[in-house]
Amino acid sequence: MPAPERPGSGSDSLTSGAKGLGLRWLRWSLAALWLLDAALQLQPGMFTRSFAGNVLYNSALMYQPRWLEQILYPAAQLEAHNLTALTVGICCLQLAIGIGILWPRTVRAALALSMLWAAAVWVFGQGLGFMATGTAMVEFGAPGSALLYIVLALLVWPGRTTHDRRADSSGRPWAAWVWSGFWGLGALLHIPVRYSAAAVLAYNFQTAAQLQPGALSSFDYSLARFAYQNSASVSIILAALELALAVLIWVPNLRRPTLGLGILATALFWVVGQAMGGVATGIATDPSTGPLVVLLGLSAAIELKSHPRSALGAGALLPTRRHHDPQPSH
Repeated sequence: MPAPERPGSGSDSLTSGAKGLGLRWLRWSLAALWLLDAALQLQPGMFTRSFAGNVLYNSALMYQPRWLEQILYPAAQLEAHNLTALTVGICCLQLAIGIGILWPRTVRAALALSMLWAAAVWVFGQGLGFMATGTAMVEFGAPGSALLYIVLALLVWPGRTTHDRRADSSGRPWAAWVWSGFWGLGALLHIPVRYSAAAVLAYNFQTAAQLQPGALSSFDYSLARFAYQNSASVSIILAALELALAVLIWVPNLRRPTLGLGILATALFWVVGQAMGGVATGIATDPSTGPLVVLLGLSAAIELKSHPRSALGAGALLPTRRHHDPQPSH
């Protein structure tokens, strides 16, 4: 008699198709962010001394260690002296990246170019995402949007044969690991290394307040005062939340709530802590890390749905029960 169909084989193709559609949507969203970055480069303020002073010098050099400052300061001077040509060139490059990601024939080249450019921006434009300053926190944009652009480019890379084979063999999707690592880093950054927790929280909220429009600015200044006066409790609560988001994604019944809570927390941090990338100032170069973390969460949701046995629990280790054909009676 004919061999029975493997259980779930029909649903496997549906899951694979849903995953492919999800990856395409994520890729298009990433392209849209690159096109938005290109549009932000054409703001009138980007061609003024205000951009050079507030972005090239203050943002990249503020509180950096001496060794990094010696690398970044000459680069900032070169950029400031060639501001118009640099701004137009960056706009054209990011426009090419965004369009290239949308076009199937050039998507791989565009993603590769985006990673190279994002690496340069992360070092020379964002000062390693402020990770060496002692003031970095994920609520306020750490570890830098450029670094997340690189991560997302790898996650949405088309035809990821090696990736899929590894995910199928290990049962552990890479997007979920990145999500876990991101929030775990967020918890670690609450450990005071160079400055006190009160000083770091107050400084970050005050910086966000300077980029906020209207009532949000006053709200951030109020948060700065509250955080300074209650720094220990605020840091513990935020670190506990971020540690939970890093760990609970591996609990099978809590994956969706964890991703949902993480996306909601990201949206709140993006508005309150990151001032929506400072888009209201007229000299913002990108919308900061908030939208990228949301895409990371959606990517993790797609991966975990495609690999439902990918938890660290026993279900991922137990062999699948085999279904045998009943023997025909004679």
